[in-house]
Amino acid sequence: MESIGRYLKDHAEQYTEELPPVPPGLRLCVVIPSLAERGNIGAVLDSLPEKDDRFEVIVVVNHKEGAPDEIVSNNAGTVEDLSGRALVIERVFAPDVAGVGAARRAGMDLALRRLVQAGSPEKSAIACLDADSPVDPGYVEGILSVFGGDNPPAAGICACRHPIPEDEERAKAIVAYELWLRYMEQGFRYCGSPYAFQTIGSCTVVSPRAYALADGMPRRQAGEDFYFLQKIAKVFGRVVDIDVTVHPSARVSNRVPFGTGRAMIRCRDEGPDYYLQAEPPRAFVDLKRFFESSVAGLAGMREAASPLLASFIEKHGGWAVLEDIRKNSADAEHFAFGVHTWFDSLQVVRYARRCKAESGGVWILDALGELGFEVGSELEPALWRMRRMRRSRLA
Repeated sequence: MESIGRYLKDHAEQYTEELPPVPPGLRLCVVIPSLAERGNIGAVLDSLPEKDDRFEVIVVVNHKEGAPDEIVSNNAGTVEDLSGRALVIERVFAPDVAGVGAARRAGMDLALRRLVQAGSPEKSAIACLDADSPVDPGYVEGILSVFGGDNPPAAGICACRHPIPEDEERAKAIVAYELWLRYMEQGFRYCGSPYAFQTIGSCTVVSPRAYALADGMPRRQAGEDFYFLQKIAKVFGRVVDIDVTVHPSARVSNRVPFGTGRAMIRCRDEGPDYYLQAEPPRAFVDLKRFFESSVAGLAGMREAASPLLASFIEKHGGWAVLEDIRKNSADAEHFAFGVHTWFDSLQVVRYARRCKAESGGVWILDALGELGFEVGSELEPALWRMRRMRRSRLA
């Protein structure tokens, strides 16, 4: 565990607070950033099982310097409410770093330190939740069963299911967005990308070793989960699905420039067609053929690339990068890994959007069907809204 020790010494946050003793059986720390969430976080804690020595909840109550009085007051109330229910630390961040990334990192650094002190970090996990994202029963047991075995993964993603609001317009918006998330995940899986997982912060779980080797959670004001998990996948190549469910809020929010809250705003302002007219399946068909051709080397990949994909790679300087990767790869397997390191999740999304800009979007249910994806029964009660919207446009 040399990597963990080095991270704790050189990069992790140091703590001056008087903290409670570490339970000797501690194996899971659940980290929750909280910014003016007094009215929500209680329901999240209620959804977790009664506290025992195997897991603890770390809540990072935070705001930026100069925050409005109502936020400071709300946070003070949260600290008071959580007394005895969780390990609470308070942080006031400088404006240039304040945000969910800095708050997650503060809590996860503390989680890492406490799991090491407990004595078995190799069979432990650090989980991220949000203060408005309750979980289904079995959350703790499900995570411990995955990370407590003999060959634990580097990281995992819990299942995600947004609650469907009663309000018709908000219901349409969240169903459209969740269908799009699932479609994109299936597109990644179809083309053989190792990044076929949803990067949702409240669904993220990581092993202590992987967290340290990834240099901790980025202190980004948004997208910290995306870049963190992409880095994990590049280093370890293994992000697994965890069979427990988290319910992120479907509320409208402009705290960060993307994610569920922003998606709800976009649907409110522009209508849900932004997500219902999805990136065309041809993007993932192109990429599948391209990635599979890596066994034939770079010449085979050039031949397999569609004209649009070849142009995209050229525009982003990819052919020269791929040539360097080929020269430095010991065999076809290493070359394929290097291809995916360059053509990462951000590049896949960029190419899919390029295809949409060139040929237009595809109705989401048709796009899902073309890739052979079944939506799942949990969304069936809301799918009639999507079908009705399509029929009304065709009438």
